[in-house]
Amino acid sequence: MYQIQRIVRTNASQLFDRYICRMLPLITAIIFLAISHSSFALAPNPGSNLACPAGSTKGVFDNGNYTKLKESFDTNTYQAMTSTSSLSIPLKIKMTIEEINVNASGNTTMVTGTSTNPAIDINRNFKDLTSRSEITLDFQNTGNSDSLYLNNVAISAFDIDKNIGSNKTGWDDLVSITGITRNNTKIKGTFQRISGSSVVELGNGLQISSTNASLNCTNALDTNCQGSVLFSEDIRSVTFSYTNTNNITTPTSQRFQFRVDSYCHTPQYTFSGIVFNDNGGITDASATNANITTGPYANNANYFNGIFDSTTPNAEAGITGSTVELIHCTNGSIYGSQLVDASASTIGQYKINVPLTAISGNTNNLCLIEKNSNPGNIYTIRTNSDKRVIAFANTTYHYPNNNFGRVIAANAALVLQKYQFVNDCNASTLSYSTVPTTSDPRTGFSMDSILGNITPQQCIAYRITATNRANIAINDFVMRDVLQKKGVNGAQVTSVLANPPLSTTDYNAAENPAIGANGEVRTRTLAINARTNRDLYFNTKYGTTANP
Repeated sequence: MYQIQRIVRTNASQLFDRYICRMLPLITAIIFLAISHSSFALAPNPGSNLACPAGSTKGVFDNGNYTKLKESFDTNTYQAMTSTSSLSIPLKIKMTIEEINVNASGNTTMVTGTSTNPAIDINRNFKDLTSRSEITLDFQNTGNSDSLYLNNVAISAFDIDKNIGSNKTGWDDLVSITGITRNNTKIKGTFQRISGSSVVELGNGLQISSTNASLNCTNALDTNCQGSVLFSEDIRSVTFSYTNTNNITTPTSQRFQFRVDSYCHTPQYTFSGIVFNDNGGITDASATNANITTGPYANNANYFNGIFDSTTPNAEAGITGSTVELIHCTNGSIYGSQLVDASASTIGQYKINVPLTAISGNTNNLCLIEKNSNPGNIYTIRTNSDKRVIAFANTTYHYPNNNFGRVIAANAALVLQKYQFVNDCNASTLSYSTVPTTSDPRTGFSMDSILGNITPQQCIAYRITATNRANIAINDFVMRDVLQKKGVNGAQVTSVLANPPLSTTDYNAAENPAIGANGEVRTRTLAINARTNRDLYFNTKYGTTANP
């Protein structure tokens, strides 16, 4: 029994030993797989855990977007992006790559990573330590193609490692990640420390720590070689600069990967337009007092019409010297302001971006105001209103074509021409409409000087021709002419108003001097239709003989 029992024990022991021997490789494999999973899987970017600012929407990059990024690079076009957390962010991205000292062949741009976590994979055949690749993601609004500014952009780069052979040659990765802000400044992403990563941040970018002098990442999205950053400030683009630390000088086929982790978007409302020279293509040098029948103003439908005409013929251009403000129409509170652009390609253009939170509660009281902000601005005459009321809608994000027209003084719409006619003060025989236009003011209305003296009891009749050269009506025209008075401004005689009486259509008797009195001759507030003229008459008598 004992022996049998001993034999049984022996067999059991042997069986157990064999079981242990067989289990050890399996246990080892399980442990290895567990270690591999922990080491090789990417770690969450800590920056993705931050809450978005008030009024913002959080976006988490959809896996399909990586294929779209590759397509944008291949076609040099913007591609619309989607988010697993929200489809309301109007984001499209174009990926471009600038190569510096890179071989022409042996380069690939792919989507790799894993099926669960894809990534853009950049492989480059670098020449020497001066080689680098600049990979840029530009953000635009799908609705209007304006720059789209994202907040809390979380980005991760992978395969930041060292590849050092036995001869101490190879490549020491260096990756810097920068963004462009609203005021066009370049900022660095804030480094996010990740447990299990050997990537550190030095002054010039992300690199593997010195304690891992020969680390070479061979697995996709290895946490040990992951460097993550966060941009807390609004940015419109991100650039990865992939190069080396200058520690090792012999490159091979170099590689790094990146993923867009998350971002926040605050809806921006864009108000844009142009301040333009409403000259109908008439250059400043060609501006004259020509009327609507001759010269460059004749039959020019684009001149002074209050509309920006950008097509030929008679195309118009933007001008500088103005500031445009988005304000509360009633109390004047300013929500945004911009000096119009002065660069050649975008001269006169402006674009004001404001978040909804900035104008919340006041969306029915928004106005754009254009101001002449430069004292030296020669475009002093407006051709349309300086104020535009915005018809705001919450679902409309872009308000374009809020344009403001101006011209120089020589291109003014109104041209005044003053004619004079010497007459005998006989009101019963003076009929303004029958007096011809001549070169001699003694025979008809003329713009020439009166030669010789005016005899006692003679009168001078005046015809003021007001011509509206513009393609819009003038609705508030008032003509004023002060009769000369002896001793004032060097005048040698005094003139008084004479018969025939002023036209009641053009003049208000209560606002003008009586017959025989000196003073200011003033018309009513009159309208002059587009591209028409109006003649205004009055007669004056001189008190003494003098050469006027």
